[in-house]
Amino acid sequence: MSIEECETIIHNIKIGYPGLAIWQEEIKKRTAFRRYTETWLGRRRALKGIISPNWNVRAYAERCAMNTPIQGTAADILKLALGRILGGLPERPWLRPILQIHDELLFELPENRLQEAAIFIKYCMEQRPFAAFSMPIIAEAAFGKRFGELKELNIPNE
Repeated sequence: MSIEECETIIHNIKIGYPGLAIWQEEIKKRTAFRRYTETWLGRRRALKGIISPNWNVRAYAERCAMNTPIQGTAADILKLALGRILGGLPERPWLRPILQIHDELLFELPENRLQEAAIFIKYCMEQRPFAAFSMPIIAEAAFGKRFGELKELNIPNE
């Protein structure tokens, strides 16, 4: 992609989301004052480099300052869902959490419990994480013996 094409994309985003540039500047200023940024749930990330005279260090810290409220909040939401899932494991000893990969969870379970597990996990993951959160969360499921062979699973809504 050329520099001109990238500039056009950025320009169109700013036109389409006029509040975005304002939000970005507010986040950078607030972070420079506090020396940290935070997620919607209050988890903090220290960013002392935000006041660095070195442009590269400061620019990196500014990107982190803007990214953390978004990506960090997504991580917080997944942690809340994991808490609900773990709370339901005593009633589901056959359901074994194995791994988290970004916003994906991997479980090991008997094939005959697949639908039951998918319904439970979907319910736990789609809960509204906090009062100010107004976007729907949609959880999807896939199954298989290997990552390269996963098949989408249709999960009925309860």
